[in-house]
Amino acid sequence: MTQTKAIKLPRTYKLLLALAVVIGPFSWLMFTQDGQRRSDLFVLTLLGRPSFDVAYQRLNPAVSATQLRDQFPKVDFDCQDHPPRQVCRATIGSFNGFPAYAAQLEWQGQRLQLVQLIYRQRYRDAIEVQLRQDLGPADEYSTASNPVLLWVLDHGLLLLPAEKVSQRHDAALIWRAPPLPNAQSTDD
Repeated sequence: MTQTKAIKLPRTYKLLLALAVVIGPFSWLMFTQDGQRRSDLFVLTLLGRPSFDVAYQRLNPAVSATQLRDQFPKVDFDCQDHPPRQVCRATIGSFNGFPAYAAQLEWQGQRLQLVQLIYRQRYRDAIEVQLRQDLGPADEYSTASNPVLLWVLDHGLLLLPAEKVSQRHDAALIWRAPPLPNAQSTDD
C-alpha cells in the first residue's frame, strides 16, 4: 500500500480563497447590473409581488380576460368597466425577468387592445437589449414628446421609449393591437 501525503496549503492562501468565495458573489450582486436585477427580483418575490411573464409574439386581440386570469392565477387583476372599454390593472413584481411596478390591459368589446407594462427605469437599456435579441432590430419614431422604438409583430406593435423618461408612469413597454381592417377613420 502506498501512502498519499496530504497537501498542506499555506494559511494565507486558505484565507484569500475563503474571502474570494464570500466577496466574489457579493460584489457581483452589488456592482453589476445583472446582479442588481437579480437581487431586486429576489426581494420583490420575498415581498409577494407576482411575475407577469408575457410572450410578446403570442399577444393578439383574441386573448380574453378569462384566459389571462387562467394563465396568471397569482396576479391579482382589478378589472373595471369603462364603456366601451374594460380595463384590468395589477401590481406586479416583474415581467420577463425585469423588475416592474404594474401591468394594465384594455379590451374593447372582446378584443384586447393594449398591454402596458410599467417597468423600473434603471432596467430600460437591458429591456431594449433583450427585445433586440428576441425580436430583431427596431424602427425609431418620434412622437410629440419622446422618440419610441417600434417592433412590428404578427398581431400588433410593441413600443418602448427610445431613452429614459422623467416620469415613472411613462417608463412603459406597450403592446398595441393593430386597427381593425375595416375600421374607418373619424378624421374625415
